[in-house]
Amino acid sequence: MRTAACETVLVTGGTGRIGAPLVRALLARGDTVAVLTRDPGRATTIPGARLVKGTLFDPAALADALTGVTVVYHLAGGVRGAGIDTADRLNREGTEALLAGVRAAQLAPKAPPLRAFVYASSCAVYGDRSGLWVAEDYPPSPHTTYGAAKVAAEAAVTAAGIPARIARIAAVYGPGFNFLLADKMRENKAWLPGEGRNIVPVVHVDDCVAALLRIGDSDASGVFHVAGRTAPTLREFYTSVHAASGGAPVRFWSTWIPSALQLAVARANERIVAGLGRRPRFTEDNLRLYTASVRLRTERLEKELGFRWAFGDHKDGVRAAVEQAGDRAA
Repeated sequence: MRTAACETVLVTGGTGRIGAPLVRALLARGDTVAVLTRDPGRATTIPGARLVKGTLFDPAALADALTGVTVVYHLAGGVRGAGIDTADRLNREGTEALLAGVRAAQLAPKAPPLRAFVYASSCAVYGDRSGLWVAEDYPPSPHTTYGAAKVAAEAAVTAAGIPARIARIAAVYGPGFNFLLADKMRENKAWLPGEGRNIVPVVHVDDCVAALLRIGDSDASGVFHVAGRTAPTLREFYTSVHAASGGAPVRFWSTWIPSALQLAVARANERIVAGLGRRPRFTEDNLRLYTASVRLRTERLEKELGFRWAFGDHKDGVRAAVEQAGDRAA
């Protein structure tokens, strides 16, 4: 368990939707925080952090960012980047590069020992389990390139011989998150694949950040699920968003378009757009992720780490997220 009054922490992906509030929470409790970012201009919402310009594939930037670090939160990754930035490069290769940097940093004279390395993985490692409840010891069975890349990155972290913890995170929602779709509903543009009957685990960003902190502060190792207390279907989740935000409800379009045709079009779109050096938005992985169904058990987070959720029900979390988004826009 965390014993120091304050620690020196590196957060990769620290300017992202989860990373930025995590950095702010670390700073608020007195930690010294470094953020590795390719664009320091995005870090205006996290004053007080030490910004290191660079990427996971820049050894010099990594060496700078890891100086004196005792805790790493590795959030950088993604479903798909632009051009050659595939899920495998963003997740597995990026993680392996970071681990090489950690090993080098630990060999530096007077380097403090690494107390915790928290890897932000995903519930996508389980693939489509037809709504089955899964605990942390359930074997991964990804059905997307993104899920497979996360599994490979987890394996690299586990084999690195460091004090690792893996957080398999549900779909995160909150103010400013695309997943919430509140703005799209107000614009009458909220469309999703599937029929909405599947269960996609969800968690409010505040609970996600609090869980990551609890995991990083603990002495525990292994895998923890980071998800909300309730497990709504996708249709139930977005019904709650619609009730809080107004506009037009989400429309699920797979009822009218055969799955095989959807996947073929998505593959072609990804190939063409990536070939132009841009980031594809409509991909086979996105279709599969939005239509997969699995439920995450969270007893380990609750019983072993004593975690308590700020939002016991997704409806409460959704209302708070929509209100928070409105406050920021005002």
